[in-house]
Amino acid sequence: MTRSPLLIFLLLFSISISAQVELNYPDVKYTTQNINANWVSHPDISGGEDRVILFRNTFNVTDVNQDLIINISADNHYFLYVNGKIVTHGPQLSDIKHWKFETLNLKKYLQNDKNVIAIKVINFGKRRFYGLQSIFTSVMVNGVTENAQTLTTTGKGDTWLCLLDDSYKAIDVNWRGGGPKSIVGGFYANNPTDFIDMNKYPRDWEQLDFDDSTWSRTIFFESASSMGGSMAYLLEPRNLPLLTWEKEAIGNLVRSTETALPTFPASGKLEIPSNKIATFLIDQKYVTNGFPELIFSKGKNASIKIKYAENLFDENDEKGDRDDIKNKRLLGYYDSIVSNGKDAQKFIPNWMRTFRFVEFEIETKEQELVLDSFINYRSRTNIVSSASFTSDNEMYNNIFDICKRTVDICTQDYFLSDAYYETMQYVGDTKIHALLWQAMSGNSDHTKNAIEQFHQSRDAEGNILGAYPLRSTFIYPTYSLVWVDMISDYYNLTDDKSFIEHYKDGIVHTLAGFEKNMNELNLVNETKYRYFIDWYSGPNDGKGTATKNNGKNSAVVSLHYVHALQNAAKLFEVIGDSLTAEKYESRANAIKKSVFDLCYDSNRQVFAERPDKTIYDQHTNIMAILTDAIDKNQQKALLTKILNDKDLLQATYYYRFYLFQAIEKVGAPELFDLAQKPWESMITDHMTTTLERFESKKKPTRSEVHPWSASPAYFYFNYLAGIKSVKNNFEEVRIAPVFGKLQSMDGLLPTTKGNIVFNLKKSKTKLSAEITIPEEMKGELVWNGKHIPLKQGKNKYTLK
Repeated sequence: MTRSPLLIFLLLFSISISAQVELNYPDVKYTTQNINANWVSHPDISGGEDRVILFRNTFNVTDVNQDLIINISADNHYFLYVNGKIVTHGPQLSDIKHWKFETLNLKKYLQNDKNVIAIKVINFGKRRFYGLQSIFTSVMVNGVTENAQTLTTTGKGDTWLCLLDDSYKAIDVNWRGGGPKSIVGGFYANNPTDFIDMNKYPRDWEQLDFDDSTWSRTIFFESASSMGGSMAYLLEPRNLPLLTWEKEAIGNLVRSTETALPTFPASGKLEIPSNKIATFLIDQKYVTNGFPELIFSKGKNASIKIKYAENLFDENDEKGDRDDIKNKRLLGYYDSIVSNGKDAQKFIPNWMRTFRFVEFEIETKEQELVLDSFINYRSRTNIVSSASFTSDNEMYNNIFDICKRTVDICTQDYFLSDAYYETMQYVGDTKIHALLWQAMSGNSDHTKNAIEQFHQSRDAEGNILGAYPLRSTFIYPTYSLVWVDMISDYYNLTDDKSFIEHYKDGIVHTLAGFEKNMNELNLVNETKYRYFIDWYSGPNDGKGTATKNNGKNSAVVSLHYVHALQNAAKLFEVIGDSLTAEKYESRANAIKKSVFDLCYDSNRQVFAERPDKTIYDQHTNIMAILTDAIDKNQQKALLTKILNDKDLLQATYYYRFYLFQAIEKVGAPELFDLAQKPWESMITDHMTTTLERFESKKKPTRSEVHPWSASPAYFYFNYLAGIKSVKNNFEEVRIAPVFGKLQSMDGLLPTTKGNIVFNLKKSKTKLSAEITIPEEMKGELVWNGKHIPLKQGKNKYTLK
């Protein structure tokens, strides 16, 4: 797959519908102290059922040049309109004790005299997204500026009106019940989809001239705050930017039950005759996500089903070449719409959809149906992802593209584990995703948000929930350890000691909790929870562990504990707590010795996964290298051995992040290409984002937008180009390229101090480099033992 100019154009072509900004980002200006509003709802709402409530408030403005600032939040989700124009949707995902509100200046949407603010609030019901905590279908609007006071919700004689939207019903995505499955299989944690009967839809309800005279008054649900906290949601300002709402064209029809393929939706309309059943497939050519908008006319009582999928499946539920659609079917979630027969009806789903392929299934009645347009509104973080990388190897370039697209799609107002099936923020996934996103954007605000949310999830035993925010209880004890590693990653980048101080008690609690899992062998014992390591392929996949005995005596899990102890020891040493640092280092050394004594196989010269030496995997050996459980002078030989031993259980996409780290640690760039081989099949199969796990007939992978599999792109910058911060988040930089298989690399790496632009070429032992660093940055270029100071601005260097 080569970089298509058309594809790049499509990705770059977007029109920002809303340049609205979050006023409390990056600095809080409007706190909870000024919130006087109440949470309100509709008088006939019951509670947790799948429902949509529409709210309107008509008000007058005498001076459109004055700021009109509000705070807004809702449960589960809201869309905000002013005078018919969309402003944003939210709130930012969090939990009940840290419920987020947005702060917005609506001035640019206003007109003199009469105006209307309209809010759609959706409760997705009992099958709502696993990350959504919920109390009651409700909304809170607080007028901050004096001219916005009339917008404050009280439920006690305020000026808000509301209506239950009876056109909506949630469609549960069937993944484990009886009957036909909506998806190929496996866990589904995303929201249900939408059934909309346009015959019951209050058309133009968000417009100024809509007649709301029959609507109900809102009723009080709960106070926004009270003494000691809150009676419902404990409010906090949003701490990340708003999400984008950018217009994106959708690709062409590639298959149809009709004889000729129309140009819809790229151009022109599509008419479906009366009394007709029609099916057609659209290929976007790349995976994207957002809120697709269908505008359609006529077709009284016609049914329109819109199905979305990342890929197509053959009769054996296998995917193969994603560009090959012959004899393949779309299996995925869908929205269902009933037309009311009028012109210019509009449908936008209530939650984000992810797709490369979209299939329409249409059945008309006695009136023809006209599809007027079909576009997408991309929704993702407003922080710009500007990194670029190009080398002399097209395979690497294409791998970078699919990795970057995956990370961009999955960076919303939290880090999505994947964009289609689960969309949750998992600890193990986020460790990798955070490093990638920082490289792509130069921004670490999402990382800080994730670390804090995981911190807030800790239970009484010190366990970090495996995913958070969350309305369930997922605990993977290894992910608690990864949370400690994330704090270490952040400190290594920023040198921020206050960050360690903030989390030091949490680190102690988490490590003390994990210590209770250790047995008399200095190895882990089994627990009621699952020690997730990787989606092992082959017969020894114990649901994420290699042991199938609940992880008892697992060497790799024990070494993950060592890894966290070592990182914690360094962090506590930094803040001057030498006693705790020595305690952790001593404990790490004792466990390392036990792992070596009990699990190292001197005959095979590799580590076994447990003392009975019945299971051997790459994972244990990778972690043995990273923790120095084997002497440093033996590490490169061990790494070379495990990379060439196909009898070992193989590290899949997720765990190869740690494999790349081990390659970097032992200084073996010649092994990088071999470790990256699994990604080449993605390119061969014309994938545009990265897979969750290795494909197999036993367990075909679901997710095709999985950031934990995007790690090569991080190491292109961090290791192959050798660009590393060595002080205060790129106040100082070291560029020490190693190239690996490559001969040339050029790109742009954004940082907090500005962009690093580089062009690096290798010829035998000679390095030619063009490097631009910002004025606020200093550093050095390292090559063959030579250390050359870098000059600010654009410079050329030649080293032998």
